Amino acid sequence: MENNNIKILWINANPNPNPGGTEQHSIDFINALEKIDNLVIYKAVAKGSFVDKNTSDKNKFYITLKSEFSPINTIKLIRLAKKLKPDFVIGNNGNEYINTFLAGKLSGSKVILFRHMLNYQPFFIKKFILPNVDKIFAVSHASKLRLMKDAVAENKITVLYNFIDEEKFYYLEFEKQQVRRQLKISPNEKVITFIGKVAEGKGIFDFVEVSKLLAKKYDNLKFLIIGDGKELPKAKEMIKEYGLSDKYIITGYTNKPEYYLKASDFVLVLSKGEESFGRTVVEGFAVKSLVVVYDVENLKYLVEDFKTGLVAEKGNYKQVFDKLDKVLSDENLYKTIVENGYKEFKNKFTKKIILEKFLKELQDFSG
Repeated sequence: MENNNIKILWINANPNPNPGGTEQHSIDFINALEKIDNLVIYKAVAKGSFVDKNTSDKNKFYITLKSEFSPINTIKLIRLAKKLKPDFVIGNNGNEYINTFLAGKLSGSKVILFRHMLNYQPFFIKKFILPNVDKIFAVSHASKLRLMKDAVAENKITVLYNFIDEEKFYYLEFEKQQVRRQLKISPNEKVITFIGKVAEGKGIFDFVEVSKLLAKKYDNLKFLIIGDGKELPKAKEMIKEYGLSDKYIITGYTNKPEYYLKASDFVLVLSKGEESFGRTVVEGFAVKSLVVVYDVENLKYLVEDFKTGLVAEKGNYKQVFDKLDKVLSDENLYKTIVENGYKEFKNKFTKKIILEKFLKELQDFSG
């Protein structure tokens, strides 16, 4: 993979105490790009932050950007960019767009922004920053459409999906069975999984309602909740009230969600609010599970109904049950959908594919 000695200054310097997808995205990209020959990546991060703790110390510079314009630290960032003279200055956090823009323009570098969220941009950024950057990578079609509604020219936007760590999320049948044995799941049982923040907006109560309907018809099901959140106690109360306690495995917080996910046959992503990407959908594809989503942004763009997964109307958990019922009673249909989802992952979301597309964009800029 030729890169013509590209130099990148990657900025994710917000000391976010509650890291999310943006921080994980920075970590994934930084760690992957550092392994590529003829490419140098410098990191501007907040000391002690999640990004700092999960990336190497090589070419790392400590700058904290707590807001869109932190005068003293923005000046430090500009000076750093002028000293390093990177080909590209990349901003990965919406709260750092102004800082990134100034550092790039004043150092003679090309300015690239990643757009994760689906909220509309403040007037100043929409009017003066976004039209004047060189490229915006939207992590989903939904993010791209929202940028276009903010009057960003379509030719400035490239959709570049998040990728997941294939060393963690993958499918091996013997490993799947090993995890299931460790969790005391019988070979004939189907495992239906909720993964992520245990919150009403993420669909935890709909998940429990679906489990109630399914358990009335099928006695070979296990329900797995991977994660923690403020609604977990209430979810547990519902599970007990419905007499389903023996049907559930609840992990609580875990720093190895991929371990448990490998046991899954189905992954239900029943978010009721907009999702900027939908990482758990792709993780479900990667471990060869059948993924079910509500038809919200961006999930509806990731899954094709009865082809790569199942899509139901937002909040209609009875429709989720009906569609699962159809698949549970047709093993061939289940296998076909799962294989299609897995191919979707292999064709669109692997680290190799995403990085090649990213680097090609940079090379095209470099001439």
